[in-house]
Amino acid sequence: FYNIKFMSLVESYWNLYLWNNNWNKVLKNTEFPKKENANFNPYQNNGGTIVAFSGKSYSIIASDTRCSSGFSIPTRFQTRIVKISKKILLATSGMFADIKFLQRLIKNNITEYQYCNKENIFIDNCAFYISSTLYSKRFFPYYTFNILSGLDKNQKGSVYNFDAVGSFENVKFNCVGSGQFLIQPLLDSHFGGNGDDFVFDINSIDNLLCCIKEFFLKASKRGIQLGDGLQFFVITKKGVLIENYFLKID
Repeated sequence: FYNIKFMSLVESYWNLYLWNNNWNKVLKNTEFPKKENANFNPYQNNGGTIVAFSGKSYSIIASDTRCSSGFSIPTRFQTRIVKISKKILLATSGMFADIKFLQRLIKNNITEYQYCNKENIFIDNCAFYISSTLYSKRFFPYYTFNILSGLDKNQKGSVYNFDAVGSFENVKFNCVGSGQFLIQPLLDSHFGGNGDDFVFDINSIDNLLCCIKEFFLKASKRGIQLGDGLQFFVITKKGVLIENYFLKID
């Protein structure tokens, strides 16, 4: 037993010696092909801009219909807003594959919840559910940016903004997507209480629709990922009103 153990130690010693002395010379003189770094990226941004506004008895959510991939446009008529309850809408921008999967997942689970409890879900409960769903995928998150809009249990407008890992906030108005850096400053200046040059009656839905439409038209002239069509969803006590408009078509 000791002889076998001693021979194995001797063999391992000479293998290490030969490797350090002979093979180092061989390896230094040998040119190996350089390994190329993998450029695979599981994410891509397919554009989309969403604007939401909440009032005393209504909620407005708007989105463009262009789906882009780099400098190409796979489709010009893509709806990013889905109805997940009677008076609750979910709008999502970002990666198209994650958008479809996440919206289908949330809609199916909320439908199952309403079927089992025999009542409609409130928008604040829905916001917590979406937050937990996004947070559960925080190590490999959905590349989506979500806005939840609708009426709360008091029939008042409510808007919730989410980031990719589930952090959310109840806001009066917000913008997400590729045109956020163009439209959000306009929203802040017009409705954030810092602009005195523009006065809008926020109780008038028609004035708000015209204002938001003007924001999208200005942003579509400056961003290639925004254009083609514009969809408005107006949520009131009577139901959901849908309006479609044309934007820049190029």
